[in-house]
Amino acid sequence: MAAADHGDAPVVANLPRWQVYGLVALLLLLSNVPLVCLIILWPEQADLAGPTRLHLLGWSWTISPERRILLCVAFCGLLGGSIRMLLRIRGDFTSPEIRKWYVPWYLLTPPIGAILALGFYLVVRGGFFAAPTSAESVNVFAFGGTGVLVGLFAEVATDRMESAFGSTFSAGDRPRDSSDRDESPEIR
Repeated sequence: MAAADHGDAPVVANLPRWQVYGLVALLLLLSNVPLVCLIILWPEQADLAGPTRLHLLGWSWTISPERRILLCVAFCGLLGGSIRMLLRIRGDFTSPEIRKWYVPWYLLTPPIGAILALGFYLVVRGGFFAAPTSAESVNVFAFGGTGVLVGLFAEVATDRMESAFGSTFSAGDRPRDSSDRDESPEIR
C-alpha cells in the first residue's frame, strides 16, 4: 500500500496483518536478548572482587567488575525499554491500524532505555558515592532495578528532565542587559 497525500498531511499506509505478526515475532525475539545477557552477566558478590572470565557461545573474555556493572545496567535499561516496546505494540496491535512510521519507534525504544540507564548510573555513581567506592560495595540489584525502571519510563523521564532543566536554565533567569530594560520612567 502506498502513502496517499490528502492536502498538507500525508496519510501513511497501514501494515498488513501478516507484517504485523512478523514484527511482533521479531520484537519478542529481540526483547529476550537483554534477558539472556543479564542472566549470563549478572555478577555474584565474589565476581566483583576482581576481573572474571566470561564464556558465551564459544567466545571467552576477561571483564573487570566496573565494566560488568556497566553492562548489567545497560542490559537492564535495554530490558526496561523492551518492556515498554512490547506494551506499546500490544496497544497498537489491538487498534485497527498500525502505521509504518511506528516501526522505527519500536526499534529505538530499547536502545534509548539502555543509554538513559547508563547515564543515570553514571550520574548517581559519580555524584552520590564517594570517589574511592569500589565495585565490590555497589548494590548491583539497586542499580539493575533502577536501570529497568529508567528504560521502562524513558519517555516520561526525559520529558521531566527537559522541563526541569528548561525551567532551571530558562531565559528569564539570566540577567537582563540595558537593551532589555523598560526605558519608561518609574511613577511613584
